Amino acid sequence: MNIINYKLISFLNLLSKEDLSEFKKFISSPIYSSGRNYIPLLDEILLFKNDKADEISAVELYNKVYPDKKYSGQTLKNRFSELLKLGEEFIIYKDVQKDQIERDNILLKAYLDNKMFRFYEGKYKKAYSYLDSQKTNDKKFSDIYDLNQKNLHYLTLTEKIDRFYSNLYEHTIYSTSISLISLFDYGIEFKQQEYLGRKYEFNMVLNILKKIDLDDILGNYEGKDLEILKVVKMYYYLYKAYDELTNDYFYFEARKIFKNLSVNFSDDYKLKFYMIFIYYCTRRQNLGDKKFHLELFQLYNEKLDLGFTSDFTEMIYPVNNFRDYVFIGIELGKTDWVRNFVKKYSHLLPKKVREHEINLANSKLEFDIGNYENSLELVLKVKPNNYMHYLDSSSLKLVNYYELNNIEEAYFEIDKLKHYLSNHNEIPKVHKRYNKNFIKIYNKLLKIKMDPKKKDIIVIEGELKNMSFISRREWLQTKISDL
Repeated sequence: MNIINYKLISFLNLLSKEDLSEFKKFISSPIYSSGRNYIPLLDEILLFKNDKADEISAVELYNKVYPDKKYSGQTLKNRFSELLKLGEEFIIYKDVQKDQIERDNILLKAYLDNKMFRFYEGKYKKAYSYLDSQKTNDKKFSDIYDLNQKNLHYLTLTEKIDRFYSNLYEHTIYSTSISLISLFDYGIEFKQQEYLGRKYEFNMVLNILKKIDLDDILGNYEGKDLEILKVVKMYYYLYKAYDELTNDYFYFEARKIFKNLSVNFSDDYKLKFYMIFIYYCTRRQNLGDKKFHLELFQLYNEKLDLGFTSDFTEMIYPVNNFRDYVFIGIELGKTDWVRNFVKKYSHLLPKKVREHEINLANSKLEFDIGNYENSLELVLKVKPNNYMHYLDSSSLKLVNYYELNNIEEAYFEIDKLKHYLSNHNEIPKVHKRYNKNFIKIYNKLLKIKMDPKKKDIIVIEGELKNMSFISRREWLQTKISDL
């Protein structure tokens, strides 16, 4: 059926059964359909909307919908286009119906455009009261800004000059605060990208943040009790934490503000900040700062207690940091906690990686309690889908091979890991450094194990001591001591 509008078919395929039922009601209204009956056409298309669009001819479809009329391909094309446009109108209508604030904004604008000021005044108070009662997030701040903007227009139209200027001052605080929040938010993102090796020839956001005196600007806000100013301060501290990574002060100041404000935050806003806190602590952990293990564990538990687990469903790492929960739990000796975590939350993982994540987690647990054969059996089943899982599984194989005296397999795995590190540019430098140093000491450890000499043991022990970034330091130290 060459004449079919495949865009329309794709659109209809994305509507749920409930949406289709509502869509039929929508297009039955003369307000939207201009009196034309689209239902017979829609019903026929729905019979062939999935993978059967080519199973009916254009002429046959036309004759079913318009049995008493002569076939017209152009008419059919026009009806398809009109139906798609109605579909677009429907999803706009559906979205606006769900968003009270958006509906209020549209109505307030209409009142102003039609100079219906008495109606505007009552609705404005109700809209502001409703918005004020909502949980806090960046959208709420933006909606308050939009509402204030409309009210300034109203005060201008009604020549209420004194109220205009007093409202203008508060409005500029909101406007500036929203701009600062945006800058800090993007600044945090770009600092994360820098860590992952992604840089830009010219970065306007970071350039601005370097040049403005943020401490001076925010210092003048201290006396004001507006919530948005406290949120600005928190964003600022978070940006500074990422900008000056080893300065603990900024991170813990942001955490302090978050604890005081988060009761009023929406769930999506809370989750956003938990993820920013977690990424920062992970960065500090990767720099070898072990005190952040406990902080991470605290963040994980707070997040889980609030029921925030949507990130586990993501395929992308580090958005899905399920493996980090396992790692931190084992590092802190919380074996039972890790087992319960895997049992309770692993079903949320994407089906494609779920089995491999579970095997990797259980392999780590088995290794931790000394069941090396079980650990190796489990890790050999893992098919990594990102660099972190590859590095995890490879190092886990190596330590198991050492414990089980599988020397030949160990050398083969070393070679594979070296090639992987060389060929994957997406791996952050810090992770490459950790693993390359591990390979260096592990390789020497294998040779000494085959032919132990006191001089060699002393040398390797000194090398390990002087390395700041290395995976499995405690295990390596133990094995050197055993020699």
